Amino acid sequence: MVERSNQLDGYRLDDRYQSDHGRVFLSGAQALARLPYEQLRIDRASGHRTAAYVTGYPGSPLAGFDRDATAVAALATAAGYHLVFQPAMNEELAATAVMGSQLSVTLSTSRYDGVIGVWYGKTPGLDRAADALRHAVFAGASPLGGAVALVGDDPSAKSSTLPSSSDATLLGLHLPVLFPGDVQEAVDLGRHAIAMSRASGMWSAIKVIEAVADGTGTVELHPERIVPVIPTMDVDGRLFTPRPDGRLLTPNSLELEREMRHVRMELAARYGVVNRLNAISVRGPQDWVGIAAAGSTYRETVEALRSLGLTGDDDLRAAGVRLLKLAMPVPLDRDLVREFADGLMEIIVVEDKHPTLEGLVKESLYGHSSQPQVVGKRTPSGSPLLPDT
Repeated sequence: MVERSNQLDGYRLDDRYQSDHGRVFLSGAQALARLPYEQLRIDRASGHRTAAYVTGYPGSPLAGFDRDATAVAALATAAGYHLVFQPAMNEELAATAVMGSQLSVTLSTSRYDGVIGVWYGKTPGLDRAADALRHAVFAGASPLGGAVALVGDDPSAKSSTLPSSSDATLLGLHLPVLFPGDVQEAVDLGRHAIAMSRASGMWSAIKVIEAVADGTGTVELHPERIVPVIPTMDVDGRLFTPRPDGRLLTPNSLELEREMRHVRMELAARYGVVNRLNAISVRGPQDWVGIAAAGSTYRETVEALRSLGLTGDDDLRAAGVRLLKLAMPVPLDRDLVREFADGLMEIIVVEDKHPTLEGLVKESLYGHSSQPQVVGKRTPSGSPLLPDT
């Protein structure tokens, strides 16, 4: 691992990819591009022989990701690591290739303990690759590999023919979703995405919007900044260990579905809980209204509250406002949502397009003793509240 002083003397631009200590300046896309290289360094320090494979198709807000991935792959190769970046002809071919990276450990000819697989594309690319990704999710991820889908959202159609959001599609594909709100969170949640995939055997998705991908900032780096807590589960009297399986035909695919829904997804949910990826960020004794939001939307919500004169946590508590900050909105932590709702009269869910999170919050509270009114895109009477365009 490269260790450098926090001072500017000796600082190099490549430190954004190679340094594991101190501070570096980089964009959100660069933070995600450094992710497989960073994990390879951690694996080597732990005595694991791993490789990484990155592939996908560019599109804003990840339009320049291929350039960043090329730079990282060159640095990793020069340092003696096995990182391959292969631009794909299309998104579904890329997804199938990453699925293969996870299945490689099942072969007797495998040279590595695991292969970190990273797929990238924008929301329309996610749509066209849905069938390949669904097969890949069923096949699973290896315990020393891990598969991560970087999905670039373009809700305002800045560089797309149509405005789009990936939430509902990711939910339908059974992909756990991590949603960074800034560059530092892109670094931290990227580490969690690989660790969660390895622990559960599920693919992980990172939702990336323009403000994060193109945003820049100074981030703190340290190998022990993120120390994942790994959940476990007993299945049929044995400790579950993920094992990818490419036999995607019935009856085996029916068994894979059971494992995926009731074991792997449950482990992913537990990972979010034990690593405290979601939190009630502001709470007071007189709270009557709660606001729930994820990723960059949470930050926009806090800024909107400041514009209304609620400039800090004390102001929010005095006004009776409780906040729920979600870095991992899917699968949603039902117990945390119920704790958040306790004693409230109303919950406002803030999200950009489709009311995916709003529906998950309502589902979590259904049948619970505390059932505040939940609103988001519309008021209880059906009138528009928060815009979905």
